[in-house]
Amino acid sequence: MTPLWLRLWHWGIAVLFLILVVTGIVLTYSTSSFALINYGLADTLHQATGIMFSVLFVGFIAAALTNGYWRRYQRIGNGLLSRIAKFASYMWNGAPMRPDAADEGPSRLELSRGFLILIQHLLSISSIVILSPLLIATGLVLYYPEVMPETVAGFGGVWPFALAHYWASLAGVLFLLFHVYIATIAGLRRMIKGR
Repeated sequence: MTPLWLRLWHWGIAVLFLILVVTGIVLTYSTSSFALINYGLADTLHQATGIMFSVLFVGFIAAALTNGYWRRYQRIGNGLLSRIAKFASYMWNGAPMRPDAADEGPSRLELSRGFLILIQHLLSISSIVILSPLLIATGLVLYYPEVMPETVAGFGGVWPFALAHYWASLAGVLFLLFHVYIATIAGLRRMIKGR
């Protein structure tokens, strides 16, 4: 069972991230002659939503640490790369995953679903450990640019952080698209009903 608090958190983060994506596109690609929505409104929404995203993320970390839910991610992470390699090897070579298997093993469809679910686990853990903290940290730097030095690595003080924020957000969009695809074959009911 997926606990209710986690499902609510998940859907809240998803909605906030979608708002951040849309407003981020407006802030990045608007011109004086074309904008999807008013630039000032997009800026305000992006900042407010970014703060809410950060608060929800920190709340998730605190809840996962205090109620022991972090152990689930630890269990999923143990041997994850070797399981991905096994699935990839089986899909590539057609060799059985278990040498003692009496039958031919799982079908190609079952293998590809299992492989994609393992990749989803890897990406989910990466989004919690790397992607979200990077987006939050770089977003805070962009929110408070006055705390940055004049130059960083020979560039304007905020520029490397803006670039990192941009690339991390693109990775987040790719994760979101993959995540939605995986949900259609493996877990949308689980995130609605908890099973």
